[in-house]
Amino acid sequence: MRNENTQQIVKNLLSRVQCLEDDTSLRHIIHRVVASGPHDEPIHVLDVDTVVYRYTEWIRQMPRVKLYYAIKSNDADAIVETIALLGGGFDCASQAELERVLNLGVPPASIIYAQPSKSVPSLQLSRARGIRTVFDNEFELEKIAQHHPDAELLLRYRYDSTNSKVNLGTKFGCDVGEEARQLLDRARELSLNVVGWCFNVGSMSYDAEVFYGAIRAGRAITDYAASIGFQFRVLDIGGGFVGNKDDNIARYAYHINRALNEFFPDESLEVFAEPGRYLCAAGVTNVARVQGKRYFRSGPKIESVGYYLNDGIYGTFYSTKYRGLESKVLVWKSPSECGPERSSKLFGPTCDGNDWFMANVQLPELDIGDTLVFESEGAYSSVHSCRFNGFPLPKVLAYLRSSTGELLKQVSNLHADSSLINALLLNSEHLKLIGNKLEVLSFEREQ
Repeated sequence: MRNENTQQIVKNLLSRVQCLEDDTSLRHIIHRVVASGPHDEPIHVLDVDTVVYRYTEWIRQMPRVKLYYAIKSNDADAIVETIALLGGGFDCASQAELERVLNLGVPPASIIYAQPSKSVPSLQLSRARGIRTVFDNEFELEKIAQHHPDAELLLRYRYDSTNSKVNLGTKFGCDVGEEARQLLDRARELSLNVVGWCFNVGSMSYDAEVFYGAIRAGRAITDYAASIGFQFRVLDIGGGFVGNKDDNIARYAYHINRALNEFFPDESLEVFAEPGRYLCAAGVTNVARVQGKRYFRSGPKIESVGYYLNDGIYGTFYSTKYRGLESKVLVWKSPSECGPERSSKLFGPTCDGNDWFMANVQLPELDIGDTLVFESEGAYSSVHSCRFNGFPLPKVLAYLRSSTGELLKQVSNLHADSSLINALLLNSEHLKLIGNKLEVLSFEREQ
């Protein structure tokens, strides 16, 4: 990336965030947001410092594995610009995503078009810009042979985690055995250039050890490829990393580093991954408002309470309803000001009867106008939202501590030299302090 690109990126980024003193807590930010309401739209408080910290922890824990951000997980400008500025690559799934990161000045060599089933126009763009892409079946190979015959290709194979929230192998990935060999044979017949492999264990894999097995499976594919004339030099270990505040990358790194050292010790190989949730989930806190309330009775007895929020499955909580994501709800109100605890159900604002996302949750009784806060809601939330019934999309309010802002200015002057950028991040005492203060929220009154 050219220096003029990085200068423009940091200028754009700093213009769209609110800069804060270093000692400003997330709790203080939430209090400020709530006090500035009431807000008709749900609020996404984006803590950019958390994104920078998590990026730094990745390169600290897995120095061999470059980070290609899965832009589909959260495409907020502040996140995308931050990762581009830090020298991260990008996992793109559509022509629009490709065009967006190219327009930021991200070099094609730092982009993987990771969509196994591509449109012809997007393949033509990939060919024009020299972007690598993937395949997992013979029909996609033949399409590529026609529209992007000089592509550097990665064979995507299936290796599913048994403990993930979303199984991607039912849609993508070839069998690691005979099917993988047949596809490599066909690529050879078509004179295509297969340079490596990729896999995705599934979204939110709580089984970190699955990466060891998946990389081991890649060794056999690499050896067969070599036997028919392909020299693999690119390994893409995909996504599937959990991103909540109470989790970290270290347990994944242990198994990934062990597998790479054992099966692919050649450090000249290019290795990258496609994390999305890991980078963005913990960085966003959702602030929602109670707009309505009702009792559900059995005769004279109140069985439960329903709360109608200004946010629901068409806003932030699609994954809570349909992906088994466990949203953590926090009442932003002193317990002494609340009513008795009751079984509660949380509804969104639309007229869709299916627009609810939590049921049988125990909450102190709330009033109309009260605030609920949900942590780690940065992944696959705003990107799923729509204006059904005309309700507004979540509004992103991005914040950045002053020392992190100064750090990013320094990054922009390093001419996109990844080794210098990584050294700057790893040696930042400020980022170490951020990691120590990665808050799990609790309600306390401002003094």
